[in-house]
Amino acid sequence: MNAIHKLAAPATVALVLGAAALNGCGDDPAGTTDVADATDTSEVDDLTGRSVYRLETTFNDAPLVLDRDLTGKDQYFAFGSTHIAPAVAFTMTDSVTFPRTMAVTLNFGIVVASDSLPIQTDSARVYAFSASPPNVDVFVGGLQYSSKEPGATGQIDITTWSIETGEPVSGTFSGTLVAEGPTGRTLPVSGTFYFTLPEKNAGQPQ
Repeated sequence: MNAIHKLAAPATVALVLGAAALNGCGDDPAGTTDVADATDTSEVDDLTGRSVYRLETTFNDAPLVLDRDLTGKDQYFAFGSTHIAPAVAFTMTDSVTFPRTMAVTLNFGIVVASDSLPIQTDSARVYAFSASPPNVDVFVGGLQYSSKEPGATGQIDITTWSIETGEPVSGTFSGTLVAEGPTGRTLPVSGTFYFTLPEKNAGQPQ
């Protein structure tokens, strides 16, 4: 079994493309384009301190799989935001050029509230796809597919949750995303994630 799939045990076990993560909140790592890692995690039993995810989909009737190891690459994560402090938001944005040009985001939204910004993701539990975070977004084939769009069905099951640097956030997601605009296109997705929270962006309370 691929170690990324071992989500029942926290010690053994992140997706918005865009110019701005979290609807404009958080530092923007967009523009970082990569080639999908060929890292074999099948023999990894302990993901402590790691940041990895797996996405499976079918596009143009062909299977498409990303296995990504983002460990130590904090540019893929926006944790906090200088312009919403003392609120804290969290998202992961990844873009690749192989096996095809695409981008994946897992957006948890506001994870620490302020007087004007309520928490959007607050604990380890199942979150049905909806207009509110957490959200899954995939940009592929020139279209943005999202769990926020009307008609999207599925869920994000967060099995390990924290808001502290160095601690893990992990879980699974599955369902059908809907393309933005009047195309009527849909995209089936499933996957797993295990992220080790990075240092908060500048401007957040320590």
